[in-house]
Amino acid sequence: GIEERSGIDDADAVLGFRSLNAIVDMMIGLVAVVLVFFSIGAVVAARRVAKVPTVRLVSTKQPPELSIGTGITWHLFLSHIWSTGQD
Repeated sequence: GIEERSGIDDADAVLGFRSLNAIVDMMIGLVAVVLVFFSIGAVVAARRVAKVPTVRLVSTKQPPELSIGTGITWHLFLSHIWSTGQD
């Protein structure tokens, strides 16, 4: 059947740790390592996003405010390279 245990010896018998403090210390260490990896990933992602080129006005260095006329649904920005687009 099912045996119910309670006591300090359970940590050693079931999990292989000498005490509950060893388990808590291990968990705190693992959480700290995960936080370090997350922080590094967040910094790398923020730096990558900061390098993404954007269209900005020369006069204000802000993105242009695009307005659209009544009854028009889409804007179109068409760009091509002369060497591949027209010969």
